[in-house]
Order: sequence, then structure tokens, then C-alpha cells
Amino acid sequence: MNNQEKHEWLKERQTGIGGSDASVILGVNPFRTKTELWEEKIADTVTELPPTPVMQRGIVLEPVAADLYVERTGRQIRRQPMRRHPEHEFMIGNVDRQILAVNGVDRTGILEIKCPGLRVMANVKAHGLSDYMIVQLMHYLGVYGYEWGSFCLFNAENWDVIYFDLEADQEFIGSIVEMEGDFWRDNVLAGVAPIEDDQPLIDIPEVEGELKVIDVDAWRSAAEELQEAQGLRKAAAELEDTAKGTLKGLMENSGLDAVEIPDLARLYYRYSDGRVSWKKTAEAMAKETEFPLEYYKVEGKPFRTFKPYFLTREVEA
Repeated sequence: MNNQEKHEWLKERQTGIGGSDASVILGVNPFRTKTELWEEKIADTVTELPPTPVMQRGIVLEPVAADLYVERTGRQIRRQPMRRHPEHEFMIGNVDRQILAVNGVDRTGILEIKCPGLRVMANVKAHGLSDYMIVQLMHYLGVYGYEWGSFCLFNAENWDVIYFDLEADQEFIGSIVEMEGDFWRDNVLAGVAPIEDDQPLIDIPEVEGELKVIDVDAWRSAAEELQEAQGLRKAAAELEDTAKGTLKGLMENSGLDAVEIPDLARLYYRYSDGRVSWKKTAEAMAKETEFPLEYYKVEGKPFRTFKPYFLTREVEA
């Protein structure tokens, strides 16, 4: 990346929230504060700071780590341009590599690479991925819409490579989207400095343990059975979604809210009021602005849920 390309990349990053920004907003980044991130996003010009020794180490060793990851896993990877979330445009993703759905890999994934020193590497081996690493990968999975990703760490001193495969946690990703949206809307666009939190805003799912390579028949057989079961579950879920869509279409076309199919099923819509929630740090904001707490209440739109029930058939004696 030449100087002009780097400048354009930095300008593009300024127009959204990236993977390394996400952990700052959630309060789990040990390197930056929300105020520093906010100042970066609202600045009129792009500030290009010289890379630190740690950053230089990562830049130089990243392609080496990528090659070692391919050698260790047999997976194929390639670079990807920066992307934006198709719905939440403030979310951007600039991933290290994309993992291709070839050579036995059934789903496209994301590869994130870090090249830490001995202390960080030992900490990850002992305690699992740090919170900011998990948040970064989940942010990228949310932007790309992928179901899984891999986090690779390479330490050059010991020529040591470990990696963790993570499934997308959709509930956790939904919380990330909500908190990033609050920050972008209420702080960046509104020009209001954020309130620093003493504690993380959310519990981060833990990813523990050092990866061990075990090529034993019993382990391989059990893993293959799980892989097959997950494939069947995915196919069944797709078939269920299709059948539900057909039934909902029939009900909507008929203008019906409840239907019974004799000796088989009862179908109906359950109507619910919109969910009531509060903007983050609402109490602190209310005290600061002297607005009533009710001002910060967010009411969702009413919605309905499709509910199918299958009737138990009596067996004649």
C-alpha cells in the first residue's frame, strides 16, 4: 500500500466503525478510549501517525502468518477490499483475508491475523482470545454476513502459530450493531462527546484453550458425525423456512390470522406490542441534560409472530 492508497484508506475508515473500533465502543479495548475514537471520527482532516514498532511488526509478519496458516490448515485464502454492511452503513470491515469454501471447507469465512510478542502469545495460550480480539472478529462476521471466522496468532520469536475457529454469535453480533449504532448516531453524527464507562458494556463470550492438533480415528469419526449432523440441521432449517413462508403466504392471501388443518396443525399469528428499551447510559444523560428519563425511552413497533402447532393424532386400538 503506497502513501496515496493509505491516505484514501484512512479517509474511508473515518466514515464508519471498523473492527478495531468496535472493541473501543464496547469498553474492552486496552489501547484506546471512546473519546479518542470519537475525536478521530469527527476530525476534519485525516491524521497519519507513524507506525509503532508493534504495528511495523504486524505489517511485516502478516503475510508470513497467512502462509503458515494455509500450511497448517490446508485452507485457501485471499485478500478482500473494504466492505460496508448492506443495511447499517456505519459498519465497515477491512479483513486480513477471506477463507474460501473449497478443499473441504463448506462455508466462506473470515481470517483475522495478529502477530503478538511473547507475553501476549503466552496470555492467549493460557486464557484464550482477549475480549477485543473476539469483538473484532464478530464485528467482521456481522459486516460480511458470514457464519464463521478464524483468528490466527503468530509469534516470530518462537515461530509459533495457533488459531481459533469461531462460529458467528448472532445474538452477540446484534448487541454489537446496536451499541455501534448508538455511538455513531448519538456521538459522531450529533457531535456529542461520549461518556466513558468504568466497566465493559457487555459480557464477551469466552474462547479458551490452546489449539491441539489430534489426528486420531476416534476424534475424526466423532467430528465427521457432528459435521454431518450440522449439515442435516442446516438443510432441515432451510426446508422449514420454505414451508413456513408458503403457509404464511397462504394465510396472508386469504386474510386469515388463525387456521386449523383437521388432524394435522393449527396455525396463527400472535400480536405483540413493540419492545420498550432505554438508550445506553440514559440515566447519566438525563442527569446531565436535565431532561426527564422518559425522554430517552425507545419504543419499538408492534409486531406479530407466526406460530405453528401440530396436533397429536389419536391412535385407534
